[in-house]
Amino acid sequence: MKNTQNHLISFFIISFVFFTNSVSAVSWFGGDEEIIWEGAANNYFKLAEQEDSKFGKNDHPISIDEEEIIDALTALEYTDTSILGSESIVSVYSYSQVRLLAEYISKGLSEAKATQDIIFAIGGSSRKLLVLTKKSYTTGRVFYKAGKLNIIIGEYDLVRSEAMEKELDPSGRGEVNYNFSHGYRDKKSNHFKDSIIGVTGVAQKVIKGEPRLDWIEIDIKLAAEAYVARKKERENPQLQGSQALKVEAAKLAKQRREMRAEMARLRKDVEQRNNESSSAKSIEERISTLDQLLEKELISKEEYAVKRKEILNDI
Repeated sequence: MKNTQNHLISFFIISFVFFTNSVSAVSWFGGDEEIIWEGAANNYFKLAEQEDSKFGKNDHPISIDEEEIIDALTALEYTDTSILGSESIVSVYSYSQVRLLAEYISKGLSEAKATQDIIFAIGGSSRKLLVLTKKSYTTGRVFYKAGKLNIIIGEYDLVRSEAMEKELDPSGRGEVNYNFSHGYRDKKSNHFKDSIIGVTGVAQKVIKGEPRLDWIEIDIKLAAEAYVARKKERENPQLQGSQALKVEAAKLAKQRREMRAEMARLRKDVEQRNNESSSAKSIEERISTLDQLLEKELISKEEYAVKRKEILNDI
């Protein structure tokens, strides 16, 4: 009897700890999300309503090449400092994670509404440990806006709680579902604290002068080209700098095209306003002339009314 009571007490203590932790609580209630893909427990891609509408609607649906997403995501790297002080360059996402992300981001964006984001959770092995044996989860929120793929990181390398899972799922079938954070537009997450290594087409979001390390903006085409150029340089040192210069040239050319398009739009707006102003002035002058003719009794009131109606119909 005493053992049973101890077991129940242990269960309720662990349950309380995880229910009060928004990161790792067990999810008992389903949401209104549309499933894009669902694998093992806690591995999924879903379409969900934006968590904050004040940032405006997304540019969805949109079609993005899956292979370009793979190259762009592979380009995401940061410098990791170990406990012993040594530094190494680490990919933000593993190869298998990149393949999953590219496939279901591409699929999700082609189906998403302007008010929907993609939320995801995928498994991996924790990079926080000296020996990569602990299974972990990485989550996030994805949307496309203003020509950029936006990834907000929720959890990053969140190590699974085997003790909690054992208590809640003694069968060991892996049926414990975590209630993850997928990241927020208006609230930064501290689960990803590194600066992305500079690469063309990739930047961490700056809001009110403060960089959001958990929010990554990617110009997919430019980032993909930069990754391919860097890969070629690594394979052939003789090309060092030449491919990078080509990518930078492509970036500048794109910026110039965008600037020319914006200038053309502004000129068109100015011309339209001038034409509208000129048209309004012309109508005012015609009605003024008509008023003078009536005042001098050169036309009748009936003729005035007919002519005035014709002038106003030209508006």
